Amino acid sequence: MHDYKGAISELQRDMEKDSAELRLCLKKLGEYLSYQEAETMPDPAMKELHDRIQELRRQLPDSRQQVKKILQTVAGNEALEREIRGRKLQISELTKKNREICEAIGRAAFRAYKTLPVSGKAYEDLFDSLTKQEQELAELEEEQRALQEHGKGGKFFKIFRETGRSVYVKGLLSLRRKAVVKTYHEVGKQICGSPQLKEELEDRKLQEALAPYEANERKITTLHRELEELLGDQEKKWNELKTLGAHRSHQKRVREIESEIQRIEGKLQDAFEALGTRFRNTQSGELQDTEAASLIHQMREIEQDTRRKKKRIERLHAALQIDALHNQLGNLAERVSRLEGDIETRRREIETLRAQISIGEKEIQRLQRIRGSKQSLLEEKRSR
Repeated sequence: MHDYKGAISELQRDMEKDSAELRLCLKKLGEYLSYQEAETMPDPAMKELHDRIQELRRQLPDSRQQVKKILQTVAGNEALEREIRGRKLQISELTKKNREICEAIGRAAFRAYKTLPVSGKAYEDLFDSLTKQEQELAELEEEQRALQEHGKGGKFFKIFRETGRSVYVKGLLSLRRKAVVKTYHEVGKQICGSPQLKEELEDRKLQEALAPYEANERKITTLHRELEELLGDQEKKWNELKTLGAHRSHQKRVREIESEIQRIEGKLQDAFEALGTRFRNTQSGELQDTEAASLIHQMREIEQDTRRKKKRIERLHAALQIDALHNQLGNLAERVSRLEGDIETRRREIETLRAQISIGEKEIQRLQRIRGSKQSLLEEKRSR
């Protein structure tokens, strides 16, 4: 049997392609016509479609520009954020370095204070506490050395007592050293913040210690200024995103706009097809416009090819029906043959039964002659 169904399926797939190609031609025709002047449109419906297409076209650039603006603004904001983090890190590192430098400045200033002829309550207040702390520290260090020397010999209990005192002194010494370091830092910080103190304590080592601190401070000031500018630019970017409706989630907003773009483009394609269809249905005679004429000629060829395929499908369906009818008639003929065979068998059975009936009837007649009259047979029995 021929594969008629396969051929029909293949033709139907081809016809679907033809239909898609025909719609594409109509859209191309409509798009081409949409670039022509509205006054050239032959009827009001086409002019209305033409105007609708122009309106949809005006919406697309705005939406695409919006997406571009959002992505550019987000990228700019991310770049600013990286720069802001970099400036903050630099400020933090320089501030940390200056905290360390302050201790060195405090030590240098204290040495200068002890050697230079400076006086006044400001200096006494500044260095008096440090002088006392250094003295206490020196006394504790001396006591620790003495305890270490005494611990080398002597009785057990004496060693035990001295060892306990040594542990106490060691812990206290650690606390005092930390306190002295903190005070040096505070002194250095105050000197760095006082132009008068820096000027009066004219010491080379102090000035050497101050130089990197002041250089770092200048860098920190510059970085703070740059940071303020960057934060201002970031605020502007944020306001731009807010205006674009993308300040909460720019990805979501971009998806929304892209969805809107797809919707507009879909409407444009529908309008192109409607305009192309309207033009084709209303035009008559030969077209002067070669582009439109070429597309309409192409559509006619597609439709002619589609009609040929439809005709072939009709023939294939007829062939399928013929095959089906042949099968049906063959089944009926086979059934008739079976029934005819059954009829012949029944006829022979009838003839046999009729012959048996005839023989039986003849036997009855023979026996009736022998029996005679049934009445006389009964009377004969009673007379006995």
